[in-house]
Amino acid sequence: MLSVSQIMVNNPEKVSSDSTIKDVAALLASKEFHALPVVENDRLVGIITTTDLLNYLIDLY
Repeated sequence: MLSVSQIMVNNPEKVSSDSTIKDVAALLASKEFHALPVVENDRLVGIITTTDLLNYLIDLY
């Protein structure tokens, strides 16, 4: 059985909380990621997912 540390990405792409929705969506689409850590001052403050972006679009319409 593998552990998480054996399969995780050590230096993931990340965004800040002031990143635009468009920039985050473009990064997720271009890299085929489904989630990105949100980091401020080298501290994890959240995670943004493709589901979060879809819910945002649903709320717009």
